Amino acid sequence: VSLYNETPKGSIKPTPVIGVIGLIDKKPLRIQKINSGDCLIMIGNTKDELGGSEYSEYIHKFIGGKCPTVDFSESKKNMNAVLELIETELIKSAHDCSKGGLAVAVSELCMTNLIGCTVPLDNIPGDKLDVDKILFSESHSRYLVTFEKKNLQNLEELLKKHNVSFKTIGEFGGESIQFTIDSKSIIDLSVDKAQKTWLNSLKEIVMHA
Repeated sequence: VSLYNETPKGSIKPTPVIGVIGLIDKKPLRIQKINSGDCLIMIGNTKDELGGSEYSEYIHKFIGGKCPTVDFSESKKNMNAVLELIETELIKSAHDCSKGGLAVAVSELCMTNLIGCTVPLDNIPGDKLDVDKILFSESHSRYLVTFEKKNLQNLEELLKKHNVSFKTIGEFGGESIQFTIDSKSIIDLSVDKAQKTWLNSLKEIVMHA
């Protein structure tokens, strides 16, 4: 933990760091470029867990609430399912869905690949939640998996075998990051604008703080 993160407003929040060492079979996923028509599956449930998130602190000026907790049984199932997906080479990429939640994870995929994506929030697996909680909840043990549409049936069969919660939640294409609810667009952000903001954010903070 850094000892130099104090500001005039006080110390940083407690930041425990846990290191884990182990041996795994080496079969890295060769990440492939996402193309128009490729699909997106979410593995794992989204829960009412905004506690401790940057969204809660900066938008609602609130620190606290329901923090993400780990269901170890669910986490193990989800991880094993993703590992088998990688071994079968059915997927293009596997992305964690953690800090910033679904909205940030999808945006990162779009910005990295310079392609848009449309995600109906009605499709997200998990509890029935308010829109902001679906977008920004930081529930653990969730993965975003990208794949070619032709592999959908094989993917679904494998995930059902592992008895994990999953849904196909979106399709890539166009130039905008879109989230919809009841077929109505609630977020429509150009990939280009999002990427410029993302790449220049630290510079803007340093130059204009």
